Amino acid sequence: MKKLFKTAVLGLSAAALLPSVVNAAPKFYFGDGKELEIFFMNQLWAVYTMDRVEKGTKYDNRTDFFLRRSRVGFQGKINEDLSWRVWFAYDNVGLDPHTGLAKNNNIGLVGANSGNTQFYLWDAYFTYTLNPKWVNITVGYFRPQVGRESITAGFEVNSFEKALTNFYPRQHIVGTGPGRETGINIGGLYNDDKTKLGLNYNFGIFNTDKFNSGSGGDNLLYTARVAVSYGDPEMKKYGLGYKVNYFGKRNGVTVAFNYAYQGRGQDTNSFPLAPSVWSTYLNANVPKIQFKNNQLLGIDILANYKDFNFNFEYDELKRNFDVSKLDYKDKVWHVRAGYNFTLPNKTVLEPAITYAEWKGDATSLNGNGKYKVTDIGLSWYIKQNNLKFNLHYVNQDGSANSAYAGTDATKNKAGDYIGVGLQLIF
Repeated sequence: MKKLFKTAVLGLSAAALLPSVVNAAPKFYFGDGKELEIFFMNQLWAVYTMDRVEKGTKYDNRTDFFLRRSRVGFQGKINEDLSWRVWFAYDNVGLDPHTGLAKNNNIGLVGANSGNTQFYLWDAYFTYTLNPKWVNITVGYFRPQVGRESITAGFEVNSFEKALTNFYPRQHIVGTGPGRETGINIGGLYNDDKTKLGLNYNFGIFNTDKFNSGSGGDNLLYTARVAVSYGDPEMKKYGLGYKVNYFGKRNGVTVAFNYAYQGRGQDTNSFPLAPSVWSTYLNANVPKIQFKNNQLLGIDILANYKDFNFNFEYDELKRNFDVSKLDYKDKVWHVRAGYNFTLPNKTVLEPAITYAEWKGDATSLNGNGKYKVTDIGLSWYIKQNNLKFNLHYVNQDGSANSAYAGTDATKNKAGDYIGVGLQLIF
């Protein structure tokens, strides 16, 4: 704990010295509406893991320094109606595989950057505005617009790590941790100033490569999200980025309904937590799971009133098979609340609490157990999310046949942790 205390002191000292560094990134104008902006985003974390057990071996409590999220990118406009964004990621650089993040070695909720060599495309998309309110067409490689936690950047949430509603839906509908795919999305945003009502919609079609193997497979994923707002709008201009904390500038609530559907496909991920009912259908070396259809059905809420911030999400992850007794429906949800206190120096201190839970169905390929995460902590916003320092305690609990404990809760335990983070965006 002395090591952790020193880490927190160093982080606070660094944060106090950095306000002059975090300024706007370079932006270039070329005439005729052409723009180019360069941006950088980083989360530097120190995580102190406690009581972690792997395959019967109890690991000593340990501190791990690593880059949880790092981004470098470019965005801009080709003309007034055509915008674009391309950015790259190098996440989990220096992450110890025994650090107790929301990690599932079976389906890869969070994974180490082995050898610190991974540098990969995060998003690459173009948005054409045919009508600013009703028709905005996005094409490229990006997140399907379903599930608030998945489509909200990790740099915007007020918990330490993103909730389980980020990781499980991405694996379920796309098959990868980043949750990106190539596709097309049509969306719109309409806000009525008189009634204070707003409508934000997105409909997409994506090419889910992770599930397209096998004969006769339908690799197209269809997505729909419809959000209704009352009060101050969640956004004033259509976009694919979302927030949680508006720092007292929004008094409004948004309720959204999410749906995703893919027809027949084949999942080539491994499923070591699959219940025994699957034993006659799984190849132990290379599992190839044919499904009849794959669906997500969910609801989420964002409410902001002065300095109070609240959001909630509930998702059902359904998969049907030709053999109906194998059908399953997993459930994952989270609730999160925080309150802003403005300090005399105009910086903001927000205590926040998040509870997230995943429960596997009796025949779920992801296991039929339970995984629960409780996050309590403080975020100190020096320049809002552009310069943030946070300190959180995260408690993890669960049962066998889950990401928390693997197949044996007596021999595996994810462990709890204390996290110290420094976030820089410029």
